[in-house]
Amino acid sequence: MRFAALSYVHLLWLLPALLMLYVYGFARKRRALSAFVDAAVAPRLTTDLRRSREWLKALCLLGTVAAMIVALTQPQWGRRWQDVQRRGRDVMILLDVSRSMLAEDVSPSRLARAKVDIRELVQVMREEGGHRLGLVVFAGRASLQCPLTLDYNFFLRRLTEVGPHTAGRGGSLVGDAIRHALRGMDTLAHHYKDIILITDGDDHDSFPLEAAASAAKQGVSIYAVGVGDADTGARIPVRGADGRLTYVEHQGREVRSRLRQGLLLEMAQMTGGAYVPAGTRPIELDRIYTERIAPKARQNMGHDRRERFVHRFQWFVLVALGLLALELFIPESAARREA
Repeated sequence: MRFAALSYVHLLWLLPALLMLYVYGFARKRRALSAFVDAAVAPRLTTDLRRSREWLKALCLLGTVAAMIVALTQPQWGRRWQDVQRRGRDVMILLDVSRSMLAEDVSPSRLARAKVDIRELVQVMREEGGHRLGLVVFAGRASLQCPLTLDYNFFLRRLTEVGPHTAGRGGSLVGDAIRHALRGMDTLAHHYKDIILITDGDDHDSFPLEAAASAAKQGVSIYAVGVGDADTGARIPVRGADGRLTYVEHQGREVRSRLRQGLLLEMAQMTGGAYVPAGTRPIELDRIYTERIAPKARQNMGHDRRERFVHRFQWFVLVALGLLALELFIPESAARREA
């Protein structure tokens, strides 16, 4: 048994609150009666008022509220198989893992922040279903770490493992990463493909604009996300073999890595995508997907057989209605029933 909307369970606090209200109300009714009727005479005047009936009516209403709250949590048990038409797009994520992505102007670092946001994106896409995801990482060389797949768990495992050590060499080759992605996306018709590029914009003569032009010819949109401080930049930390933390230097001076936006903006415009200057803020890839990619056309990719939990909230609604009807038919006194 599971609950599809467990957040409603907090409403169960209404039950003890209602119970206390009933206790208070019944006690006040007794005190009001004793104020006008002598204690010795009261039992003879109120013989047809039954405390048990009062509590039975109260319990019926409490049960009604409880049943409706359980129904709101959408209880599910039992399973059935369902044929589902799978429709989606191919989305390749290009992640810069060069050493400059270790800069800490984004907390805890540019690379770590990007990984967190990618995981949030995967969760949104998993709930929607249908899209294939792939992962290319790049620094001094590009590497396909996860081919296009519907196995999001495998994608997340590969994402966890990547880092500066994955690319093998220093540098940043954006153009090579785009070309790797295009080679890995040739199984789906044009205009159903997207690239999400996450980088600080640095490139070492990899001809990224030419690669973006090839993507445009294939109908592939590039959504370029720029991370890092564009003004002052940040130092690039390096941890030595002895565990001591230092910073990258060039000719005796510390290197500061800055976000370079011009290249990213040009590639996005060339392919009909968008440039997102995340800077030092959270990247919010899930919002980029929802606003930019999710509304786009999707291609049929066959059928899936999915195991679905069966909703059972209807039974609790019926119980609630039954208890409410019972409460209406319970008289407060024998006299009222005779009437």
